[in-house]
Order: sequence, then C-alpha cells, then structure tokens
Amino acid sequence: MPTTHATLHERLRRGELRHAAWLALRDPLAAEAIARSGVDLIVFDQQHGAIETGDLIGLLQAVQPFVPALVRLPSVAPAAVTRVLDLGADGVVVPLVDSVDDAREAVAAALYPPAGARSYGPLRAAVRHGPGYRERVAEHALVIAMIETANALGSVEAIAAVPGLGGLFVGPADLGLALGVGPQTDGDDPTYLAARRRVVAAAHAHGLSVGLHGVAAAAQRAALADGVDWVVVASDLPLLVAGTRAQLAAMRDPEAQ
Repeated sequence: MPTTHATLHERLRRGELRHAAWLALRDPLAAEAIARSGVDLIVFDQQHGAIETGDLIGLLQAVQPFVPALVRLPSVAPAAVTRVLDLGADGVVVPLVDSVDDAREAVAAALYPPAGARSYGPLRAAVRHGPGYRERVAEHALVIAMIETANALGSVEAIAAVPGLGGLFVGPADLGLALGVGPQTDGDDPTYLAARRRVVAAAHAHGLSVGLHGVAAAAQRAALADGVDWVVVASDLPLLVAGTRAQLAAMRDPEAQ
C-alpha cells in the first residue's frame, strides 16, 4: 500500500514500524517473499549491496504493495537522492552525512523549489502517487541521515534540527571505527553506547525517528529498549547462508533436529 511521507515518518517515530529487512541482492521474487514475511519495512542497499539503479523499479514494485521501502544510497551526493525518489522509493537513507550542510543538501535534493532544489522529472513517483505529486512531494520523500562519522556525531544536534529531515540512522560499524572501538554491529562498548544515546536524544528532541543496523535479536531488543525506534532484524545474504548451514547441519546430524 502506498505510504505518505507524513504517515511513514509518524509511524516510525511512534514505533509502529519496528522491524526492517535489509536487502542487498537484486532478485525481485526474493524481495517480495521477504516483504510478505511479516517485517514492517524494507531497506534496499545500494552502498554496499549489489543493487544497481536499474534494478530499483522492479524491486520497489515487488515490495511496496506490502510494506514501505527505503533505499540506502551509494553516496551522499544529492543527485542520488533525487534519482531514487524519482523511481518511487518511500524515502532514502543517506550514508556518510558528515555535516549540517550535507543534511541540508540531501533534504533540498528531495524537495522541489522553493522549498528545495530538486529537478522535476518524477518518473515512477508521479505514476505511483498521481496528479499533484509535486505539490505533495514532502509527503513522499522521507530523508534519513546516517550518523557514522566523528564529525557527524559532533554535530548531531544541529543535523537533527535541519528542517525537512525525517530521521537519523546509526551506522554501528563505521561509527565504532570512527570512535576507535572497532565495528559495533550488535556491540556494547560503553563509548559506542554513549554515542548512540546521544544520537537518539538529538533525534527525539526534534521529533525524528532513529534506526539501527544489527544482527543478533538480543542486541536489537536491547537497542529498542534503549530508545532506538526501529531496527534491522534480517538481511538477505546472511539469511541464505545461515539457512543453508542449518539445513546441512541437520542433514549431517539428525539428532540435532
């Protein structure tokens, strides 16, 4: 079902959409199956995944009848924001936002003048949302800034205050590296946890939601209890590997079933 920016923003902030799947592979059938599995949200990964821009229309069409879909962009470049929103994504997760200016540029790339600087050519977005898309673009263009550098953490309160920004997302691996404590996917280093809480506090002070990537269920439950609004609970390639290994183990040791 199509989801407006306002509704998606509000549902994320209220914690109604808490469990996301992170997809890095290019297959629409697999994406559709995962979208129907019970998750609340899909994030397609163009930064470190195999997904190309030409794959996105088919992938988005496969999942959006069931759940909202965000795209983690390949870079912080404003042109990437515009392109993905033109293809009909419900929003973008912008990596390596390092400053207030980066956040402002991302928001401007999502909105048409006079509110922003986006070039007009919505392609599938206009097909999906119908007449009046330009006037209602803010409802369909959720922009989430990743906080994963030392500079971004130092400016997180100012980044969260950027008008039009829809949320923050903690990149635990890169943020942990920036803090000198190593990748913190599911980590509990005190320095990292303090930084994550600072991100949560900054976001919530401005009515924004906070997302988090992770793997282990116990760590993700703890993050939700610690103020994070939504978490990645599954990723397609790790699921394939884990499922295959579990099936092989069961075949080799029937007593383990």
